[in-house]
Amino acid sequence: MAVESFFTALAASSSAGKINADALGAAVQAVLAGDDDATVADAEQTAALKAGFEYATELVKTLVTDPANDDKLKLYAYFKRARDEQPAEPSFYQLESKYKYNAWKEISHISQQRAQALYIEKVSSLVDSIGTK
Repeated sequence: MAVESFFTALAASSSAGKINADALGAAVQAVLAGDDDATVADAEQTAALKAGFEYATELVKTLVTDPANDDKLKLYAYFKRARDEQPAEPSFYQLESKYKYNAWKEISHISQQRAQALYIEKVSSLVDSIGTK
């Protein structure tokens, strides 16, 4: 599992007591090991995965520098899918919005829980490569 940096940051944060790290780890591992429609049925793991995703959305704001554009697009797509949000299809002239929409569309078929786990994994890799404040 490539999310060690995420769990290290979680353990050092004030959110650590609010999130069951064992259930979160099991959920992330199970969902990432599955295919695109992978989910966890256990209520405790589901709650931990959602809480871990919410923590990851806060952790990404503490990165030392902005991620590269490709990384931002992946984060955007995973975030939108994890929250079951569909961005509006942009017009031809809205290039930035079109890139975001296309990134979301590429992964729109995956489960919400898989998107949450992939978001956590991406944030962990960014913490590794960029670092946090």
